[in-house]
Amino acid sequence: MTTAELPAPAADVAAVDQTLHTRNLRSAHVIAGILDAGLLNHAGRPDKLPTAMFPDVPEDAVQAIWNMALAVGIWAGKALLRPQWRPEELDRFQRALDEAGHRAMAGSVAVAAQCGRRTHPADEDLLLWGDHE
Repeated sequence: MTTAELPAPAADVAAVDQTLHTRNLRSAHVIAGILDAGLLNHAGRPDKLPTAMFPDVPEDAVQAIWNMALAVGIWAGKALLRPQWRPEELDRFQRALDEAGHRAMAGSVAVAAQCGRRTHPADEDLLLWGDHE
């Protein structure tokens, strides 16, 4: 019997989920490192980093600004690479992963799906990535 004829081993869903999610987290750490370097590049030097964190602005406002900036970055990447990535698609992937028992990956995809979503009725006037298509 050749290797091609051997039956595929049964997958341990939890182990596969954890392995793939761990690989993705490593990639996310690389992206976080690039964002951290970009923040330092913007601030100019480390002693200016505290002011870059907007200490006098409410945390939820800073997060809303960050979310919009992230959505702009994602839109820019989409414009450059033309991927077919939409929150609704991510919702579908999240549900499929969740139903298959891939909890860590499903949770990560659910977080990613929130990027670029409108969370306040006043946001309806804002263009987000994909709105122009």
